[in-house]
Amino acid sequence: MTKLTEDAIREIFGDKTFFKGQDYYDNGHVLGAVKLENTLYAQVLGSVSVPYEVRANIDDPDISTECACPVGSMCKHGVALLLQWANDSSSFTDADTLIGSIEKMSKDEIINILKSLIKQNPSIINEFSLETGEKPEVNVDAVSDKIGWIVHGELDYYHVWDAIRRLEEIKKMADRLMEKGSYKGAAEIYLALVKGGVAAYEEGTDDSDGGMGDFVSGCIEDFNKCMTEITGGSYKDKLLEKILGIIGGEDYGLEISEMLCGAVTVENIGRIESYLMEKLNAARKNPDGFGYNSYKYEKAEAFEILDKLYEKIGKPEEMLRLAQHELVDREDYARLADVLAENERFEEAFDIVKKGFAQPGGINSGLNELYFDLARVLVARKPDLINFKMSLEVVIDMMSHHFDKEEYEKAKEVFQSIGKLEDFRDALHKSLSNRDVVVQALLHDGELKAAIDTVQAEQVSPHIIFMVSKAAKDNGLMEESGSLTRMLLERGWSDARQPIGELVEAMVDVSDMSALRDLSDSILKMNGARTALLLVPYLMKKAPELAAALAKKFVNEMPVELVAQVAQAVAGKAPEDGVALCRMRINEDILRSHVHYDKAVLLIAAIRDIYAAKGNEAKWVEFIRGFAAENKGKKKLMERVKREFGAGFSFAGS
Repeated sequence: MTKLTEDAIREIFGDKTFFKGQDYYDNGHVLGAVKLENTLYAQVLGSVSVPYEVRANIDDPDISTECACPVGSMCKHGVALLLQWANDSSSFTDADTLIGSIEKMSKDEIINILKSLIKQNPSIINEFSLETGEKPEVNVDAVSDKIGWIVHGELDYYHVWDAIRRLEEIKKMADRLMEKGSYKGAAEIYLALVKGGVAAYEEGTDDSDGGMGDFVSGCIEDFNKCMTEITGGSYKDKLLEKILGIIGGEDYGLEISEMLCGAVTVENIGRIESYLMEKLNAARKNPDGFGYNSYKYEKAEAFEILDKLYEKIGKPEEMLRLAQHELVDREDYARLADVLAENERFEEAFDIVKKGFAQPGGINSGLNELYFDLARVLVARKPDLINFKMSLEVVIDMMSHHFDKEEYEKAKEVFQSIGKLEDFRDALHKSLSNRDVVVQALLHDGELKAAIDTVQAEQVSPHIIFMVSKAAKDNGLMEESGSLTRMLLERGWSDARQPIGELVEAMVDVSDMSALRDLSDSILKMNGARTALLLVPYLMKKAPELAAALAKKFVNEMPVELVAQVAQAVAGKAPEDGVALCRMRINEDILRSHVHYDKAVLLIAAIRDIYAAKGNEAKWVEFIRGFAAENKGKKKLMERVKREFGAGFSFAGS
């Protein structure tokens, strides 16, 4: 093997790492050094009580080191090992010579040597485990200690990202192990990182940006990738206990239970089920303040986990046993019906759904949706099972909250199959208290006229008015769209996102002056500044005086450019009205602060243009001189005004 020098090692690792490793070597921290072919092995004492396992590969001219420390490779511990070889190669046990001797021994001699080793150090038997897979390459305890220090203490918003950065460095070590097929070592580091993430939450970490949660999710995903490559059942059982320990105290929405998918086996699924059911029983006996609702939530979560795990091990039929375990409310019946449906026991599932409706509990959309999913399957061969009255009650309950077009189509299909579609639609339009949903159903069925009539006659939300107005415009019903858009603005609609601008523009085009005046008066009365901002740009051309009235009322809420445009529009017939509007906003801006002087200058330019359009230069000169006299104490303003408008004449009083 190549003879190394200290200078060569220093050049490879750099000064900083070299000198740290030299301290470890000088202090005798390299223990149990062994040479095997072109590889050096040793334990190196570091900053924790348990020494790190270190390996150095010397394949001239390439030299690399690997270590169980969080750095993982080319670290100070590797420097210490190489310095030991460079300065005292005789201290290394020559494994090549030992192996050469063993090759000459008989089987009995080798067995006796192994027995002697086991008697002296019983734990060494773990190194000869019959379970397939790689031997541990990392000191997980040391890694866990480092993770603990990183997440220790309440990490505020500004420090949490530094902690995540340092955890990412540790994760890179696990990533490298996974890449080279050391799945057990990688899995244990990922698990330690997940545990550290949970600990960070328990310490009060501010994860408002979700960075720590995303990091933990990535570790869970990579953990499961490793576990798919590990076949040893006993090893998965070992990790299972750790996972269950983390799940027991985790309540931060990190989905730690996903790791169970990696650790589950046919042999240990019973242990997982027992654990979750014990946890569930404890929650029922000792509510945490939210009482029964909390228990139902935990129950649904436990069954969801078990459903996924039994599917994973190829025993989905076990979920039928679990679903029958406890039937006390609608959620339980929905769960059982869902499992029966998955097993194509449709009639039984349908019967369970109907029984579920009679159980206590509030709204359960799961039962409603299952009812029509099953009814669609059964109606073809057993239409007598589908009762019109019950089906109508279910769909009205389902649609009383929101409109779901997919569920609506399923219901229509069922009623069509039993010859009751028109009866269903008629009953829905008459009986459903949520009129928004009625209008959405009419639009979905292409009944635009009926939707317009319903909106004009009944109380619906502004969003629905908007929806119907757009549909009317898209279908060429401009008068109807205009009427609905006026109704929308009269109710204070202020969302400026498109296509509201198109609707307002079309409304102004089809509305007479009386309707526009009534709309403007309504906006003024309700003090609707944001609604006025929507209307004014489209009102200027057809009714500039109405636009000016709105601009005057809300002059401070409007962009200065819009004020100037309105002033110029109204000045076509009444120049002084346009000037007055500009003066009103100018006075407000110059009283606020000098930072608003740009706005004042823009409006003064608008006044100049208004007078120029009428050929009234004298009025402009009179205005600008009077303005200068009124504001001569505002030096910054006067400098701006002189620079913009002062050429050719002087300002009185300046």
